[in-house]
Amino acid sequence: MWYEILERNYFLINLYENVPELKDVRISGISIHDEGRIVAITFDMPRYAERPLKKWKDLEDNTVSVRVDFSAVHELSLAASSIDYKGDIEVFKDTEELIVIKITGTVNALIKAESGFIQSVTSYLK
Repeated sequence: MWYEILERNYFLINLYENVPELKDVRISGISIHDEGRIVAITFDMPRYAERPLKKWKDLEDNTVSVRVDFSAVHELSLAASSIDYKGDIEVFKDTEELIVIKITGTVNALIKAESGFIQSVTSYLK
């Protein structure tokens, strides 16, 4: 699964009985940092957590947002056909043990990086 390749995944794993695949997700941001050595992707999970924090329940939030940072980027390509970014996100390792992030949808991206970790997991009311 995509999250098993990423570091700091324990919080996300604890929110879900089964962490969903990233199919047809809203992508709220793709940002490039440090002269292209770091790429951050922020997206909404396809469904709300089965085990949300009490604070999230009290706020009546209904959407989980995740930011994943990839560092030591070796390759980056990005193209968009719409201003509303939605798509499928695949995360896997290639034969050189690089993390490959492939986004297909209204935004298409291919990123290859040495490492990736979950930077933040938040919730909001959509």
